[in-house]
Amino acid sequence: MAGFVSILAGVMFLSGEALARIAPDTDDVACISGAAYLVNIIDLLKYGMMGVAVLFLIRIGGDQLSKAGRISGRVAAAGSIIAGVANGIEHCAHLDGFGAIYVSGLLIGLISTVVFGVFVAKSRAVTPWVGWVISGGVLAFILRAEEGGAVLVGLAWIAVGARLMALGRAAPAV
Repeated sequence: MAGFVSILAGVMFLSGEALARIAPDTDDVACISGAAYLVNIIDLLKYGMMGVAVLFLIRIGGDQLSKAGRISGRVAAAGSIIAGVANGIEHCAHLDGFGAIYVSGLLIGLISTVVFGVFVAKSRAVTPWVGWVISGGVLAFILRAEEGGAVLVGLAWIAVGARLMALGRAAPAV
């Protein structure tokens, strides 16, 4: 399930980027068209699934992941999920105050996910490159969201998901 959720997060990042390229002003209108609703659904799913993927990685890491790693992961997951939900409420319910919650959740979620990726890499709970790919992809998104960063984070989550699915198939049945 962790692999599927990670891949879904990646696909949502790529879908959001594709929609932003096809209809660049869609996110500027607050849920007054089908495309604007779609943008907000994609945002909810990309941030929400990223948060859920991090929670799965915490579970997979178990005791191999340090306490600080588990805490940073929970903070990352909460921030990401809050950002996804707050964005939709801000735009679709026209509650502008949720914009601050969205931005706060996004910053907390993204920065904590970069830190969490380092903890995952160091824990060796999964292949170390998984953590580095998470950190690098999210860092690219933070630094270059408008210049292809969303594509890099999307590809990063797809790669992570594919690896988690491969590891899941290799695990012995209980």
